[in-house]
This record gives sequence, C-alpha cells and structure tokens, in this order.
Amino acid sequence: RELLNSVRLRMSWATCARRLLVRPAARRQFTFTSKDSTGKSVPLFPVITLDVTGTMLSYKGSVGQWYCSAAKRSGIPCVNFDDIERGFRESYKETSEKYPCFGGSTMTSKEWWKICVKRSFELAGQAVPSHKFERLFQRIYSLFGSPRIYEAFDDVTPFLNWAKRRGIVVGVVSNSDERYVDGVLPMLDIAHDLDFMIVSKKVGCEKPEPDIFKAALKSARQFPGLQDLRPEQVLHIGDNYIKDYCGAKDFGCHGLLMNRYDDFDLDDSKAKSVPVVHDFLEVVESISYAKYHGGRFVK
Repeated sequence: RELLNSVRLRMSWATCARRLLVRPAARRQFTFTSKDSTGKSVPLFPVITLDVTGTMLSYKGSVGQWYCSAAKRSGIPCVNFDDIERGFRESYKETSEKYPCFGGSTMTSKEWWKICVKRSFELAGQAVPSHKFERLFQRIYSLFGSPRIYEAFDDVTPFLNWAKRRGIVVGVVSNSDERYVDGVLPMLDIAHDLDFMIVSKKVGCEKPEPDIFKAALKSARQFPGLQDLRPEQVLHIGDNYIKDYCGAKDFGCHGLLMNRYDDFDLDDSKAKSVPVVHDFLEVVESISYAKYHGGRFVK
C-alpha cells in the first residue's frame, strides 16, 4: 500500500486497488517476515539484487537513434536508425565474445567501447573516416556515461524506499562497465538507495556465471547480521532469462524475471515454471502474498 501511494503507476487506480488492496479469497496470505532460530522476525529475503537496464532503467529512444544523432553532429551522414541498431547489436555481441567483461583487466572501458562503436558503423555499412571517428566516438562515449539518455522507471525509488524501511539490503548485479557505478546511477539520484553495486568490468565475470553472484553474496555479507548469508536467502530480479533468472537459480538464489514490456517469447515449458513480474509492484505482491509458497514462487 505504501508503494502504491508513492508512485505514479502505469495502470488505473481501480486496477491497483484490485491487485494490492483486495485479497481474493482463493489467495493464502504470507507475511514478508519469517522467524530465525531465536524467534526474531527477519525478512524473508534479507538481500535483493537487481539488474539495471530493462529492470531499473530504460533508454530514452534507441541506441541507433543516439548513434545517428551523434554522427550527424559530428558531420557524418548517417544511415537509417535500424541499420545502426542492427550493427550495434552485432558489434556488441562480437566485441563481448572477443573481450569479455568489457576487456576486464586487459583494456580500459573506453578502449573497449571504441572498438565496439567503430565496428557498429562498419557492420551497418558505413565506415567512418579516421579523422572524424574520434569526435564521433567522444560524443557517443560521453552520452552513454551520462544520465541524459536514461530514465528510471517510476516505481524504482518507491521500491527501494520500501525495501529500506524493512531493513532489506539491496544491491546491483549488472553486466556493465564502471560508468553505471561512477556516473549514471549517482546522477539519476538512485545510487544512494543502493547498498552495493557489482559490475562485470570490476569483478571480471559476467552473468550468468556463478562468480558474479558469489561476488554479490560476499558484498552482502559485510552488512550486520548477514555474515552467514546463504544464496537461498537472496532474491535476484532481472529482465534476461538466461543471464538473470537462470544465472541466479543455478547459483542457488531465488529469481524473478522482469518483463516490463510484456514481450518475452518463452516456450511453454519455460513459461509454466518461470515467475514473471511486470513492475516492482508485482515484486512486492510476489513476496508479500500467496505467490511465494514452499520455497518457490508460483503463479
């Protein structure tokens, strides 16, 4: 109810009332807390970890649009947005496979992105002259390290406040470079509500690898009362089935798959077993009400 009153939800108030305030008789209610060995109430999940893009943040426009805009401002005629978008996706995959974790310790993030951006334009059928590329790249790199092209979903801050009031430690686990930590999240006024941030560039491993979740577990154990934290006491929320949901589950954590745009194409067998939420309101519902049962989220 607190979350409902503090966020501009993208649904009608009537729908919200049905989902949060009215408890169907068929639902069994579960409280958010459980008891430890001493009888003290503790959060069901004392730690929640979150993916960033697609879960907490969205782009204002597409990558292709921003790349084309930067090209035009650098005096470079741009092919259409769709070609640049396709080129970027192919380049990102190619560069990630060749230099995992944004180059890890072998190169800087800026060097990694320079390779990726240059290749994006090449794959889109537009090679950029070397004397113009540096200006183009600086524009793109600066843009994507700033809050200008990102926006937080309306329910993010209320959810983080909700978790903080209940003593839940919330962290980020993201396949990204350090700019989310150093620039984007702080400038979007979100970082101060996060207790720790794990990014693949800094730890040298990526989701769905278990080591990145292990790094998150290690960070969470630094907080009072969490020295003996176990993976099954952690809930991870993200928008990628393999990297977020399967990665978390394989490590032993609980998982929720965030489907902001209702566009997942899971086959029937996966759809039946994967707990999907569309916003953080549904996360609260999933934890607080009958969707959690017997150690598993159920539909």
